[in-house]
Amino acid sequence: MNSNYLSRGLSALASASLVVLPVLAAPSAPALADGTKDDKIAERDEIQQQLEDLRIELDDVSAELADTYIALAETELLIPQAQQDLEEAQAELEEAREEDRKVGERLETAQEEERELTQEVEEGRGEVESSSSELAGVALDAYKGSGPPSPSSVYVGGKRPQDAVDRSMNYRLTMSSQSDRLDSLREDQTVNENSSDRLIAVRKEIRELKEDAEEAVERKSTAEEEAREAKQALDDLYSDQQQQRDDLEEQKKKHEGDQRALETRSSTLDTEIEELARQEREREERLERERQQREREAQNSSSRGGSSRGDSGGSNGGSAPSNPGGAPGSSNQGGGWVLPVNSRISSNFGWRVHPIYGTRKLHSGVDFPVGCGTPVGATHSGRVIARTYNSAAGNKLILSHGIVNGRLMTSSYHHLQGFAVPVGAQVSAGQTVGYVGNTGGSTGCHLHFEIHEDGTAVDPTKYV
Repeated sequence: MNSNYLSRGLSALASASLVVLPVLAAPSAPALADGTKDDKIAERDEIQQQLEDLRIELDDVSAELADTYIALAETELLIPQAQQDLEEAQAELEEAREEDRKVGERLETAQEEERELTQEVEEGRGEVESSSSELAGVALDAYKGSGPPSPSSVYVGGKRPQDAVDRSMNYRLTMSSQSDRLDSLREDQTVNENSSDRLIAVRKEIRELKEDAEEAVERKSTAEEEAREAKQALDDLYSDQQQQRDDLEEQKKKHEGDQRALETRSSTLDTEIEELARQEREREERLERERQQREREAQNSSSRGGSSRGDSGGSNGGSAPSNPGGAPGSSNQGGGWVLPVNSRISSNFGWRVHPIYGTRKLHSGVDFPVGCGTPVGATHSGRVIARTYNSAAGNKLILSHGIVNGRLMTSSYHHLQGFAVPVGAQVSAGQTVGYVGNTGGSTGCHLHFEIHEDGTAVDPTKYV
């Protein structure tokens, strides 16, 4: 594959990947892990948790539409990691190419040095052999008697004194020449030996560089393949994202009446709670009036009885009888507020924008992401005043906790799989009243929990 073409393609993709595409109101992407196995597992778990929380937020949405939206949200959560994978693959590819280039340059330099040293060694060997041959010839001539004169012969046989002087000079010049030639030979031999040693070292370096070059080529090839795979993975995610967006738009059109139904259901639910609260308040007030009436009658009876016996202070305690029916007005005296399930809160109380329809809606409770079948405990002691079902809340249980600071307190538990107590039952804080489910408009197992004051939803975290 043409490496320049690949480089241009990856660079173009890297630039394109920096363009932030418009995304849905999905949860923010988690911090990208460094790449260890544990980090990757934690990152994936975080993504799954965000998707689970998002699914819970899709209450009252058809399963088909919710599945389409969740698929798109998951794709968009995976895109940042895919972009990072591509960037890392590109960086690795650039490093591999740079390493390949540097190794190639070092190998080329070493091979050029090898050629030069080989030539030097060959030339030096020739010079050494020539000098050695000449010195050998002189030695042979001397051995035969035709070589340089001996010192004694310089001064013997001369007819004139000047002849002795000339012979002496010639002798010294001849001996000096031979000594210089021998020194030169030794120097040539030393230089040649050094060049030979360097040549051996260079050839060893070349062998090692060739091995490095093979590894660099293999690393570059692997990096190119990983970069291609990372590019393809990101391209696939972008393709999936576009297809899922198109599918979501089709699903929204198919269920375009759901948004109006959601608003109607919300109003109906508020009205239901308000009506139940009104009825319960009337009951509480009626019971309170009856209790006070009984106390007055008891006091009057006691006063009349004491007068007839002449005992003005003859009451034997004068205390009112305990409420045999366990009226909810006194139920909130038995224990404090507790969480209905042991879990984190995935969605808080307050106004929020619907992930799909974009409408602003009050989330009138809190959501606990727990598995179906998990026991649900009463958040406070009280009385069961309703067990209902509707298409939004599914199986719903409502408890009255009596009047607190002049306001009737109620709690409600939605999407239950089943009930554990009948209407009218008195319960204590923490007692199992139902089981977590996925009924009604729920799109995943969880508990939706609300607390109301006089029928008005308040933030449950004020109490639990």
